[in-house]
Amino acid sequence: MENKNEEDLKALQLRFVGKVIAGFTHEIKNYLAIIKESSGLIGDMIKMGKLSEDDIPEYLDIIQSIEDQIGKATEHFTHLNRFSHRMDTQISAFNLNECMEELIALLNRFARQKKIVLETDFQQDLPPVKSNPSILQLLVFSFLEKKIAGLEKNGRITVRTGAVDNAVAVKIIPEGTFAEEDTDAGMTADKIRENFIKQLGGNISQGTAKETVITLPVHGV
Repeated sequence: MENKNEEDLKALQLRFVGKVIAGFTHEIKNYLAIIKESSGLIGDMIKMGKLSEDDIPEYLDIIQSIEDQIGKATEHFTHLNRFSHRMDTQISAFNLNECMEELIALLNRFARQKKIVLETDFQQDLPPVKSNPSILQLLVFSFLEKKIAGLEKNGRITVRTGAVDNAVAVKIIPEGTFAEEDTDAGMTADKIRENFIKQLGGNISQGTAKETVITLPVHGV
């Protein structure tokens, strides 16, 4: 049974990483396409001899657009780099908000595809968590995928963090109409989620309106 659980975990991790990389590459391709279009527009303007002083604002707008896309791409690379390094060690002290921020950034595309808004509401100055951040991201993703699959378009999912007694919590709060019963449409079943939360040393509870709450002990408590 233990070997089966390890095989399931590895398969889920591979699928999870595959989806993250697929979403990442699509986003980067979009940024590069806009940069290519903008640089091509500047080239066309130069070829047409539009070099007068009156055209300077238009050039500056195009250059700003290129810089904006480069900034977004750089930020996305930073998220992916942090995401990959979280798998280097099984147990580490980490910032919960940063962990969730990079996960949401890397998964936003899948929500947008279904016209669902994926947003964050983070409490600042949370104490650090000492646990397995990659397992936590996989666990949160499993719930997000499940709720994204069930929600109709124009729905909303908020990922909220906060302090709870001597612990911190991640709340996954869906708003909208579910197109189907909120069954396990995601990548993991409840038994495997239970295995995840056991490794994290926390617990999972269900709040109102299909809200999911993941509670974790803080570092040093």
